[in-house]
Amino acid sequence: MAEGHVDVKRYQIISLLYIVFICFSVINIKMSVLDSNIWTIKSFQSLIKEELKKVDISNQVVQDNMDSLNMIPKAQSYLKIRSRLAKSFLVVSGVLDHVDKEFANHKTTLLKQFNSRNLIEEILHSDKGVVLVEKDLFDLSEFIKKAPYKLTTTSSLDSVIPIMPKVTSIKGKVDEWDYYMFMHKPSAISYMQLERIKLLITKQQLLYQEAALAEIGYEPTYFSKGNPKLYILKELVKEYKPEEIIQADQKAIAKTDEVFDELFKKIINSLHTENIFVGLNNTLLSDFDFALGQDFDIEISPKVSITKNGKNYKILFNKTGDYLLKFYDVRNKGKKQLFEKKIYVNPLPDPIVRVKGDNMNTYAISVKDLLGAERLEASLEINNLNFFPGRINSYKVVKIHNGKEEENMSNYGELFQSTTQKVLGSLKKNDLLIFDNVNMSLIDGSTRTSPPIIYKITD
Repeated sequence: MAEGHVDVKRYQIISLLYIVFICFSVINIKMSVLDSNIWTIKSFQSLIKEELKKVDISNQVVQDNMDSLNMIPKAQSYLKIRSRLAKSFLVVSGVLDHVDKEFANHKTTLLKQFNSRNLIEEILHSDKGVVLVEKDLFDLSEFIKKAPYKLTTTSSLDSVIPIMPKVTSIKGKVDEWDYYMFMHKPSAISYMQLERIKLLITKQQLLYQEAALAEIGYEPTYFSKGNPKLYILKELVKEYKPEEIIQADQKAIAKTDEVFDELFKKIINSLHTENIFVGLNNTLLSDFDFALGQDFDIEISPKVSITKNGKNYKILFNKTGDYLLKFYDVRNKGKKQLFEKKIYVNPLPDPIVRVKGDNMNTYAISVKDLLGAERLEASLEINNLNFFPGRINSYKVVKIHNGKEEENMSNYGELFQSTTQKVLGSLKKNDLLIFDNVNMSLIDGSTRTSPPIIYKITD
C-alpha cells in the first residue's frame, strides 16, 4: 500500500510539471521573434540617418527662404509644428541615450539584454525614462490639433502611435499607455518601440518642412553633382546646366535675387488661395497695383478666365478639384516664372435656410411674426457672401395640431403663396409648423435639400 501511494504521488508531480511545461511553452516568445527585433532596430536606425539628411537639406532651403515663408500663414503654421517635432525628436533621443548609458554602467549591451526585461524596465520606469516620452507625445499631439493649419495624412502621429492615457489591446484588455508600449516586455521590443517613435517623428518633421516649402513652389527633388539633371518627384526629368546646380557653398536662392523684389512680395501678400469655392467670383489678388499682361502674368491649369475689378483680380471656377497657378514676371520683355502653387476648389456647402426676419432664430414664434416674414430665405456663410448664389425652388408647409398632421401644402418659390398664408393664419397656440423638403438650386449646378425647420406657435 505504501509503495502504491508513493507511485500515485510521483505521477501527480510529473503530471503537474508537464502542465507547467506546457503553459510556459505557450506563453513564451520565440527567440527568433525577439532576435528579429534587433534587425528591426538596425533598420529604423538606418532610416533615421537617411531621413535626417533630407531634414538638414530641407532646413537649409527653409532658412534661405524664411522671408517669403513668413508671409504665408499656412507656411508659418507648418514651420511651428516642424519646430515642435524637432523638440520631440530630442526628447526620444535623450531617453535612448539614457538607456544606452545605463546598459554601459551595468557592463552590458542591448544585444546581451535583448531577451531580458528586468533591467530595461527599471531604466524606463525612472524619471529619465518613458515618462518623458509620454508627456511630450501627448503635448505634441495637442499642439498639432490646435494649429490653424496642419497636414491631414494617414501617417499622422495619432494614427501610428496610440496617443491616449489608456490603450485597449486587440483582445480587449485595457492598459496604461506606458505599460502597453514598454513595460513587462523584453528589451528588444521596448528599445524597438523607442526607435520607431523616433523615426516617425523625424518623418513628420520632414513632411511639414516640405509642405511649408510647397507653399512657395518648392517640390522634393533628387539631384547629383555628377549628373546635371534635376529629378522632380512625379514629374519628367528636366535638364539643367552645370552652373544651375546648387553648390555646397551656395544658398538655394540668394536674398538679392529678383524673385524677392516688390512684385514677388506683393503677390505673396495679396494672394488668396484658401476657401476657394466653385461657381463664385473668388478674389485671387486683392489691393494689387501691378498690371496683368504688363508687369505679371498668370497661367491656370485647367484654364479659367480672370477678371479685374478695381485693384482686385477675380476668378470664376466652374468645376471643383485641383488647379495649378503659375506666376510670371513679364516686365523685362521676357517671361520669368516666379513660383507656382496648387490650390483646391471646394464644392459649395449646404445652405442655411430660415424664415426671413431678425427674430426667427428660435424654436418658439408667433403667428404675427410668421405672417410678417412673407418668405423663406437661404444663405451661405462663406467668405462674407452678401447674396445667395442660387434659388429656393419649393418646400412643404406642414401644420401639426394636437400631435396630428392637419394640413400639408406645397409652396413654389421663396415667397409664401396664398395657400401657405392660409395655413399660417389658421395656426393656434402650441401648434407645430414644419417647413419640410426645402429644395434649392445653386449656381454650381447642384440641387440641395435642407433639414426641416420646426416652429412652435406661442399665440
